[in-house]
Amino acid sequence: MGSKMSYATEPTAAVAEPAARESGTQALDRALAVLLAFRGDVVERKVSDVSRELGLHKSTASRLFRALADAGFLQRNEETGAYRLGVTVFELGARYLGGIDLHALARPLVHELAEREGESVNLAVREGLDAISLYIAQGTRNVQLVSRLGRRIPLWVSAAGKALLVDHDDDALRRMLADAPLTALTPNTITSRDAFLTHMAGVRERGWALNDEESELGLRVVAAPVRDRFGTVSAAISVSGPIFRLDRDRIEELAASARHTADELSRQLGHGFGAVWGD
Repeated sequence: MGSKMSYATEPTAAVAEPAARESGTQALDRALAVLLAFRGDVVERKVSDVSRELGLHKSTASRLFRALADAGFLQRNEETGAYRLGVTVFELGARYLGGIDLHALARPLVHELAEREGESVNLAVREGLDAISLYIAQGTRNVQLVSRLGRRIPLWVSAAGKALLVDHDDDALRRMLADAPLTALTPNTITSRDAFLTHMAGVRERGWALNDEESELGLRVVAAPVRDRFGTVSAAISVSGPIFRLDRDRIEELAASARHTADELSRQLGHGFGAVWGD
């Protein structure tokens, strides 16, 4: 019968270290660098490999590994001598995920985007066939086309609404729109289901959506989807402005900026870590 692999926390070594060896801040920086070295795909890492990667003396790296293992941040494989992340990391991550507040996480990102681009920025979520404004940050330009909190707008005329539907395939969209009254709000509103399916194919390919005067004349809006830790689209970030400022080149710029902000919010919501937490 083969030996059973075991992981154990190393006992604290009673070793007197010279007080002047390194400052507390330096030790903390190095310990964090060791932890961050486990962000890749390799589950277990050896002290020698990490010390070489970080440019640390092996004795310094060994001491940091032992301290992190004592605190439960790392676990040592007694058979190979390599380390893996410990249960304390999981506990902290679980607490982070349990305390996630979409509204609180989005606020500073939405304001930063509005200040950087000078246009109004909206955080929207889906409810039924509507996109609802959950949070709005005013832009800094002279002319602003402002929405209001709690405003409902049909998904098919809203850039945010289209972004919220980006993962829906044609069959899902047909079912959703089967009984929807595709009423024209402007001459640009898409009122044909087939035309909307074609339009959404472009949204899926680009990864962002455009409202080109479809809900209101004189208004253009771009939006990007926000995903939660399971990869589900849970919100959308949109940037709006008057058509005289949002020409085609500017639309591309704002779309890239909206996607960047949406991706950062997605990361803070845990997207991309499904393999770690189990999705």
